Amino acid sequence: MKNLKPLLLLVLLFAFVAIAKANTGKADAPLQGYVTDAVTKKPVSGVIVSVTALGKIGTTEATTDADGYFSFYQLPAQQVNLQFEKKGYQNHKRTNVVLKEKTSIKLVVEFIPESKTEESDEGEYPILRILQFS
Repeated sequence: MKNLKPLLLLVLLFAFVAIAKANTGKADAPLQGYVTDAVTKKPVSGVIVSVTALGKIGTTEATTDADGYFSFYQLPAQQVNLQFEKKGYQNHKRTNVVLKEKTSIKLVVEFIPESKTEESDEGEYPILRILQFS
């Protein structure tokens, strides 16, 4: 019985780590990222992120969560176009994003509210800024 305690502890620890990773929902995906407000720097939830593969008909969509997070897990390695849409923000397209096998692309996207584009110089805030991490 004494020898089983370390083994049991190891099995429980492994199970806990596996469950914790599964519950985060933010494991490596081929394409993932965060959308924030360019002015307030706060996460923007409810942004519809659309992915269209070049030469293919149809799109795949995801919606950002409360943390501004989005992810796509079932995308093949190819060139895609992205579109970000939400009422109250400038819609934006990002074209020719290359997805590679066994590589995760992480984007940080900043939107500027539509009302701010009329009041401020467009050079002050980008409509969309994407930082790519591989």
